[in-house]
Amino acid sequence: MNPIYKLFFLTKEIGIPQLTEYALYKLAERTGIVERNTPSLGLPIENEKLFDLKSVPFPVFKIKKNNLTGFNIDTKSIVTHADSITKGNFHPFSGEPQPFAFTQTLKPLEHWTRYGDLVDGKDIKWIWEPARFAWSFILARAYLITGDEQYPKTFWDKFAEFEQFNPVNLGPNWLSAQEVAIRIITWVNVYQIFKTSKHTTEINSKKLAISVWHHAARIPPTLAYARSQKNNHQLSEALGLIVAGSIFSNGSQKAKKWLELGINEFNSGLLNQIEPDGTYSQHSANYHRLMLQISLIYYGYAKSLRVEIPTKVIERLAAATRWMIAQLDPVSGRLPNLGHNDGTLLLPMGTSEFRDYRPTAQAASRAFLGAACLPPGPWDELSVWLGLDLDDSQVSGHSVTSPAVHKIGTKNCWATLRGVKYHGRPAHADQLHLDLWWNGTNITQDAGTFSYNEAPPWDNSLSSTLVHNTIMVDEQDQMVRAGKFLWLEQALALWLPVPKTNTLCASHNGYRRKGISHQRTVDFISEQEILVTDLLEMKHSNENHQVVLHWLLPDWSWKLNGQTILLEHKKHWVGLSILAIDVKNGYTIIPTDFSVIRAGSTLLGSRTNPILGWVSHTYGVKEPALSFLANYSTTTSIQLTTCWKLTTSAPATEK
Repeated sequence: MNPIYKLFFLTKEIGIPQLTEYALYKLAERTGIVERNTPSLGLPIENEKLFDLKSVPFPVFKIKKNNLTGFNIDTKSIVTHADSITKGNFHPFSGEPQPFAFTQTLKPLEHWTRYGDLVDGKDIKWIWEPARFAWSFILARAYLITGDEQYPKTFWDKFAEFEQFNPVNLGPNWLSAQEVAIRIITWVNVYQIFKTSKHTTEINSKKLAISVWHHAARIPPTLAYARSQKNNHQLSEALGLIVAGSIFSNGSQKAKKWLELGINEFNSGLLNQIEPDGTYSQHSANYHRLMLQISLIYYGYAKSLRVEIPTKVIERLAAATRWMIAQLDPVSGRLPNLGHNDGTLLLPMGTSEFRDYRPTAQAASRAFLGAACLPPGPWDELSVWLGLDLDDSQVSGHSVTSPAVHKIGTKNCWATLRGVKYHGRPAHADQLHLDLWWNGTNITQDAGTFSYNEAPPWDNSLSSTLVHNTIMVDEQDQMVRAGKFLWLEQALALWLPVPKTNTLCASHNGYRRKGISHQRTVDFISEQEILVTDLLEMKHSNENHQVVLHWLLPDWSWKLNGQTILLEHKKHWVGLSILAIDVKNGYTIIPTDFSVIRAGSTLLGSRTNPILGWVSHTYGVKEPALSFLANYSTTTSIQLTTCWKLTTSAPATEK
């Protein structure tokens, strides 16, 4: 993109305040100010007496062993997982177990400003993930269940290992202040569970307190960067300052400033990042969950500190909670795999399945809506950890709506249509993407993320228009990719009035430079039939355009019968047929290609692309799916009607 155009759209679509914060950060970094304010081995300790601690004050997690009974929690699975950790394995991004250690192969370690997204050719997130210590919550859960001292021993052994091989401000684990803040949050709150253990000695407690101090001191010098991102970085770092500040504020003016700064940053950040309708600035289901989990911890600290959270902040959190509940699948507990998914699950209580959002939805509903949204179940565990009241009042999760969630259907079969007017950075080029769910299965699914930093084509490529359940024109995204996480010339959606219920209709202007508008109408006929009608209106009738309709389907058995694809799995059948009409003349348009791609391999048709036919449920993991693509060549406006047939009775062709 032309630099002048890029600056124009950055100013218009991202905004001068964010750009200014980023410019100030880069200036401080390049002039050495950041390094001077975060020196190797840390700043001098102002008062050693601060660390003569036998316990950490202001515990948020007040849970006791007997609190974990009565919720049908899979205690055996928790203990098995914890035992694996004691043997030197953890589950990065909630995926398959891998060995982990904090010993660095980088010799000598350099100041954190010398590192980037790749470290020795490896995605830095694989270095950061074990260093978040989120796995220590699994150890804490197992300790509450069994009282076995091997779990706190493992925590303290790993803490000592981290301290030895990650000196203050040296190495990649100090690069991100968000990662630093997450360690503060996990360490201090897991400490509440382990503080009665014989392994939680005064020496260990003091070492942890000193490390928390150094971690907190790392955050303020780069807050400008966090503000410039307008995302979870700012909230995580603010919470880190609140947690650390609450520990030391009675004996330290600096810690008092951390606490005040953290509270101000958190409140202002939430108001800036959550729209009144509950939309979160990152346009991501997983980051939305992270934001709510961070906010739940903040909510607990605010109560402990007797700090009143502004009414407007609570209102935004309530709206964000409704956004989550409104699209929570009641069968699976999942949400659409919307936007970036970096595998974060900060608080894993209440589930063993990464994409199960019920524990967070239930806790957030109790905290910010005043009542549970689900009946009692294992997902209540997170609420217990957070000390939330488990009363009998309940709002029906299925009845909770959000003006930001456009959804039709029933409890067992439902669909959402994506259409957004951005007030910041888009995550994916996914306008008019359709998610269809049936009996707990995501029939038309979002591919997710897989990786930000792998070699091409796996450098955040699943954010492109092609892999979403929408239409791509002339092999171009709906927006201009100006960076790994930056889309400019944003496609904006417009919601259109509909004459009947169970119908959605929206359009977007992402192909305005081509003189093309895309309008999608979704009609929920019944639980067995859904119609999706795409209208592409073209102003310039003399220009030929390539139109590609893509559907990402489950990895089921399939066959093509004429222009109908039939999928089957465990006595569930899905039929998909597409009819294309020339709007001007009314005749049928024959596709130039039908392609089916699984795991990057073309099974039918002529299209090839290694990123098609994959779905990623968590970071670093991708699984086979079926990409079904219909390609049309046209010089005039075209209407595509996709008819979905869903049944648990074998179609006539299968009998």
